[in-house]
Amino acid sequence: MEQQRFNYLVEELRKYDGTEEIFLLDSNGEILFKSEEFSLSNEEAKAMLVAWKQKEPALKFQNYRFAILKNDDIQLAAKNIAGGKGNIVGSITKDGDYLIAHTQDEGMILLEWSIFINKVAWS
Repeated sequence: MEQQRFNYLVEELRKYDGTEEIFLLDSNGEILFKSEEFSLSNEEAKAMLVAWKQKEPALKFQNYRFAILKNDDIQLAAKNIAGGKGNIVGSITKDGDYLIAHTQDEGMILLEWSIFINKVAWS
């Protein structure tokens, strides 16, 4: 995916309140693009993708645990239950990359975010 396309996806996701960090990983978990500068190492990104692909019960983002509530080949939905740190939602893209966003339950609830990011990723 090119930077211009990623920027468009970020704009689409930001139409709703509650969108925080957004990033794109390749199929190996390498960070391709980030919506802004924030703390995310390649190791953390790879570990998140492994948790998604291997259907682990939780993933870590910025040292917080997110319980994975929905996990299939094309979509991810995880929630930080204890700390109120929001959600992690993701979708595979048409190009085979992984679009992931950190969201809050403001504009939408977790499963709505999960459906929405999938719709945006495939638009």
